Amino acid sequence: MAKIVFLQQHPDEWLGVMYISSMLKSRGHQCDVLVEPLERGDIIERALSQSPDIVAFSCLTSDYFWALNKAEAVKRRSKALTVMGGTHVTLNPEESIAQPSIDIICRGEGEQPMAELADAIDRGRDYRAIRNMWLKSDGGIARNEVRDLVADLDSLPLPDRELYLKYPHFRKVGKRPLHLGRGCPYDCSYCHNYRKKELYRGKGPFVRWRAMEHVLEEVRDIRRAGFVKVLHFIDDGFGINRQWLKTFLQRLAQTDEVRLAVQANMRADMVTQDLCAAMKDYGADLLRLRIAVECADEEYRRTVLKKHLSNASLLNAAETFHRYGIDFITYNMLGLPGESLNQSLETLRLNIRLRPSFAHSFIYQPYPGTDLARYAQDKGYLSSEMLERLGTTEYQGFFHSRSVLTQPDIKKSENVQRVFSMVVKHPALFPLARRAVRFRFLAFPLRVVRRVSISTFLSRRMRRDKY
Repeated sequence: MAKIVFLQQHPDEWLGVMYISSMLKSRGHQCDVLVEPLERGDIIERALSQSPDIVAFSCLTSDYFWALNKAEAVKRRSKALTVMGGTHVTLNPEESIAQPSIDIICRGEGEQPMAELADAIDRGRDYRAIRNMWLKSDGGIARNEVRDLVADLDSLPLPDRELYLKYPHFRKVGKRPLHLGRGCPYDCSYCHNYRKKELYRGKGPFVRWRAMEHVLEEVRDIRRAGFVKVLHFIDDGFGINRQWLKTFLQRLAQTDEVRLAVQANMRADMVTQDLCAAMKDYGADLLRLRIAVECADEEYRRTVLKKHLSNASLLNAAETFHRYGIDFITYNMLGLPGESLNQSLETLRLNIRLRPSFAHSFIYQPYPGTDLARYAQDKGYLSSEMLERLGTTEYQGFFHSRSVLTQPDIKKSENVQRVFSMVVKHPALFPLARRAVRFRFLAFPLRVVRRVSISTFLSRRMRRDKY
């Protein structure tokens, strides 16, 4: 039996870690997760006290340097293998495997590779040829190709829900992540999916769906595991298969007398009258839907963001939601490469017309390995040095409030972000906000406006859902 300990920076249930843990446990291995803010004392000491064979990290760009720091501490104090996977590693493998503190990286789906690695360690066998993994050895680096994608998602064990429930924090939080399938059919330039499609070309269908009964079985498993109020579907394309989703909602309503709220992301062009009618039958007050606007400039959205979605589709989706009494919020990016202040303000105007229950806005972050990050570099808005530093301690706070791009209107766009939610909620403030965002000395009071807007929304949502 091999022992694997996952280390994690943020207090969230990570679905990928739960799937890998479930696969490992099904092969007789032992798994644990340590979440730093929920631990007392030194997380490395806690991890090494278990004498693990593997210390593993699943990394987004924002976690990458934290994970490297922890991996370095592991290597100084033990002989455990350090394994890093996740989106950042998958898109930036050469940089990741070059780090002295990392022994192995795993690209793409990790259930089978991690199980094979644990099996090999347990049996004392050579593991240098495991597909999806790049490994350091005496002869250099073994860069193994990726295997076929998991075609039958129902063949995977259900996620290991017990992994995180040792912490009181997760037992009290009533929102549970799950998914209907894997992969996204779209090629947005700011997203990781386009690059993953390139990696897996010829390795099977990128978009795959689970059987309905398998998803419903997981919902029953979630209910049995403890307190739950909201099912958070993390799919990129909730609603792509409308007839499937309509039937699923009908079946979901029959699983228990107490219906659970449903949170999910939807594209505006997936929103139809018949689907909204099915959602209303499930319970309009139980839907927590999110629509990504990104920006109001259709030409920019189509040619630069590679998101083929019209403003008419967004307005139609919003009107349909309002007609059926379905709650939705919007996601928006400001400070995009080459974006002017007028473009930022037009995104604000469009959201006022959409009338969401809340309008989230984020300052664009150029994730390494994505097409839009390369576009920003090519246009001179982003230096290679700055891109490499994204995610370090110095820049951790940038993911919601500041830009790493160099362009004329960037400070004004940051100010637009700070008033965005408040103005969408109170449109009469738009003329005042349009003038105020032009003054850099107002940045601090406008940050306060943003914090108040977000905390008010989150408090109201948590009171409503009672989680």
